[in-house]
Amino acid sequence: MHTPVNLPISGSAVALMVASTSVALYLLNTTENFKKAQEMMVTSQLAFLGAVAAFVLLLIASVDQIKTPLKFIYSCFLKPLGGKNEDVSTAQGRLEAFYKDQAEIFDVTRSGLLRGRSSMLALVAAELKEKMRASGSDRAPVWIDLGGGTGWNIEQMNAHFPISKFERVYLVDLCPSLCRIARERFQKFGWSNVVVLCEDALSSNFPGIDNPKGKFDVITMSYSLSMMDTYYAVVDHVHDLLEPERGILGVSDFYTSTNVSKTGTHGVEDYQCNWFTRNFWQIWFAFDHVHLHASRREYLEYRFNVKKAVNGRNNFLVPYVVQIPYYIWIGERKTPSVQAVPSRAQVSAATPVLAPIQDDELLFDMTDLRPRSMSTDSNSSQESIPGSPTSVGSSRTLIGAPNALLTVSKAFSQAKPVDTRFGTNISKWRMSYDPTLPCHTQFRSYIYAFTWEDPRIDLEVLNLQKDDTMFVITSAGDNALEYALKGQPKRIHCVDMNPCQNHLLELKLASIERLSHADFWQMFGAGQHSEFRRLLIDQLSPAMSSASFQFWYKNRNTFDNNFYETGYSGLALRLLKWLVRVKGLDKAVEEITTTDQVQVQEHLWETVVKPSTMPKWFVQWVLSHPAFLWNALGVPINQMKLILDEGNAVGYIYDTLDSIMNRSLFKNDQYFYNLVVNRKYTPLSCPSYLSEEGFKTLKEQRATDAMVLHTKSIIEVLRGMADGELTKAVLMDHMDWFDPADAEAEIQEVARAVRRGGMVLWRSAGRKPWYNALFEKHGFEVEAVGVRVPGSGVSIDRVNMYASCYKAIRK
Repeated sequence: MHTPVNLPISGSAVALMVASTSVALYLLNTTENFKKAQEMMVTSQLAFLGAVAAFVLLLIASVDQIKTPLKFIYSCFLKPLGGKNEDVSTAQGRLEAFYKDQAEIFDVTRSGLLRGRSSMLALVAAELKEKMRASGSDRAPVWIDLGGGTGWNIEQMNAHFPISKFERVYLVDLCPSLCRIARERFQKFGWSNVVVLCEDALSSNFPGIDNPKGKFDVITMSYSLSMMDTYYAVVDHVHDLLEPERGILGVSDFYTSTNVSKTGTHGVEDYQCNWFTRNFWQIWFAFDHVHLHASRREYLEYRFNVKKAVNGRNNFLVPYVVQIPYYIWIGERKTPSVQAVPSRAQVSAATPVLAPIQDDELLFDMTDLRPRSMSTDSNSSQESIPGSPTSVGSSRTLIGAPNALLTVSKAFSQAKPVDTRFGTNISKWRMSYDPTLPCHTQFRSYIYAFTWEDPRIDLEVLNLQKDDTMFVITSAGDNALEYALKGQPKRIHCVDMNPCQNHLLELKLASIERLSHADFWQMFGAGQHSEFRRLLIDQLSPAMSSASFQFWYKNRNTFDNNFYETGYSGLALRLLKWLVRVKGLDKAVEEITTTDQVQVQEHLWETVVKPSTMPKWFVQWVLSHPAFLWNALGVPINQMKLILDEGNAVGYIYDTLDSIMNRSLFKNDQYFYNLVVNRKYTPLSCPSYLSEEGFKTLKEQRATDAMVLHTKSIIEVLRGMADGELTKAVLMDHMDWFDPADAEAEIQEVARAVRRGGMVLWRSAGRKPWYNALFEKHGFEVEAVGVRVPGSGVSIDRVNMYASCYKAIRK
C-alpha cells in the first residue's frame, strides 16, 4: 500500500493542466460535432448541385433570349469589318458586312435604340390625311421609305394609314440582307403594291413611274440620313421627288448640334447639345460610318419648310446618364411667301389686316422668287432679326412698289392671312416668337392650369359686340374662350410672355376644332384622358404649331392622372388635397360641393373646414414665403405689397373665402372653387365653353377663328397695334406687378391703342390701386365695378380673390 506523497505544484504546472484539459474537451466536442458537420456538408453539396442543374436548365431554356443580345453586341461592337469574303470598299459592301449576321434580329434589337420612329410615321400619316382633306382629292398617295431596311416602318404605317390605300409603296435600301427580310415581310401580308428596291438612295428607278420628279406624296427616312455619305445630293434628290403641294417628308434620326443656338420657332427646345455630347457621339457613331454632324439636319431644314420638329434624348442604355440626342421631323417643300396687302383705304383707316381675303387680293413679294441657293429658312432666322420683314413692328408693305407685285392664282386662296406686324403665323392661331429669349426660357411650364377671374362679371361690363377687337391676357385661356363663345368679337388678341400658357390655349383651340366633345371633356373637364398621346399625334398635330406640339409631346403624360394638378398652380391644389386628407375633412368637403343649400355650405365652412385648414398661424406662414406665393399662387412681391399696404395677409384671405360660401352653390355655380377642391369640373359646375352646348357653338360657328396668340410682352404687342385699333381690353391683375415707370409706359400704349369710347377692365389686390391715377392722367374715365369691404361678408364676384375691379372708358 502506497502512501501518497505530497509534492509541491508550481503555477506553470497548473496552467499546463488547465490547457491540457481544455484541449481534451475541445477535441471531444469536435469529435461529437464532426458527424453533424459531415451531414451538413453533404446537404450543402446537394443543394449546390441542384442550383447548378437549375441554372443549366434555365440557360438552355433561355438560349434564344441570350443569343439575340450576344449576336447584337458582337455584330455592332466587336466584329471587325472586312473579314474573309467581305468587300467593304463600297457602301453596299460595308452595309452588308455589318448587317448580314444580324438581319434576322434587326427589328428585335432596335426597338430601344431607334426612338421616335412610330411617332414620326403617325405624324406623317396625320399630315397626309390633312393635306388630302384640304385638297379635296381622293387620289391614292405614293410613298418612298428611303433606307427602309427590313420594312418595319411600312408594317407600322399600316396602323395609321392602311398600306392598301397607297397606290404604290417603294422601299429603297442598299443592303441585300435587310431587303430580303423586307420582301418576306410584305409577302406574308400580301401587299402587292409594295416594291422593294435594293438600290442607292440617289436612284431614280421606280417601276411604274416614268418621270419620278414631283410624283411622291410621302417620303420617309428613318435613321438612314445619318448613314448616307452623299447627304447633300440625297436631300436635293428627295426635294425633287417630293410632290410640290401636298408632299410630306418625315425624318427620325440621331443628331448633334453646333455650339451656336438654334433660331426660329421650330425644334428649338432641347435642341442644343453640350460639348461632351456633341463630340462623343459623333466620334462613337463614326466607327460604324454613321455621321451625326449638325450640317445634315441644318441642310434638311434649309431645303424644306419645317412643319413639326421634336428633339429628344434616348437614355435606354443607362437612364438619365447616357443620353443619345435624336429628333423627329416633318417637313414639306417651300413655296413662295403669300401675304395679304392692305388697300389704301385700309391703311388710311389704320385697321388691322386680319380679315378674310378675297381670291384676287392675294399677292406675293417678288423678292421671294430667289434661286434656291440664295433662299433662307422662312421659318427660322429671319423671324428673330429686329427690323426684318417678318419682325414685330415691321413696316414691310408692298404698297407703292407695283413692280414688286404679282397676282397669285386662286390655288393659294386657302392660305391664312398673315398680319406681318406681329410676325408670321406658325399655326392657325399662333404668331411666331423667339423661344431662345430669356424672357421665355425662364418658364418651363404653365403657371395657371385654370383661369382665376370671373368671366360673368366681365361679360356684363364689357357688353361685347361682333365688331369688337379685344386685347386679353392668355392665362389658361378659359376667359378668352368665354368671350369668344358669348360675345363672338371679330378679333381676340391673346397675349402672354409665358410660352407654355399659349401652348395650353393652343391645345384647347386645336381640340375644339378637331375632337369630339366627349374627348374634350375628358381632357379639360375630367382632367384625365388615357388616349391623349394618340389624340395629340393623330388628330391634333396638324392644327398645332411645332413649338406647342413639342411641349405637349414632351409632356404627353399630363392627362394620365389629373391635368389640374400640373403646372405651378397644381402645387397649391396638391397641397390642399393633402391637407384635407390629413385633417380627415373628405366628407365635409364633399358635402360642401354637393349640397343644395347655401346655408349648409356656409355652416360646414365656418364650423368644420376653416378651423382645421385655415388657422391664422398657418395662413401667415404660407403667405410669408415669396417663392410659394409666385410658384403656387402666381402672386408676385409687388402684388403682396399692395395687400399689406391696406391691411394684412390673413385678413385678406378670410375676406376672400368667407363671403364666397354664402354667395352661391359650389354644386352648380362656383366652378372655380369646386375645381380647387375636386381637381376637376362637373357638368353642372364648369365654364360654359366646356359644356356640350358651348363646345358645339364654338365649333360650328368657328368662333375660335377670332383668336390670335402672341407670345411676347404686353407692351411689345401694343406697340404693334394701330392707333385706336382696340375696342375692349382686359388686363386682369397684372398692373399690380409693375413699378410706376413700367406701369405708365404700358398705360400710355393702352391709351394709344384703345379708340375713343373703348373700355379697359382690370382687377387688383388693392381696393384703390395707385395706378388708377395713371389711367386718368392718360385720358381715361375710371369707375369702380366692385370694391370689397373688409369684414362685410359680401363678395364682388364668384372668385372674390381680388379686392377690387375697375373699368376705364377712353375719353
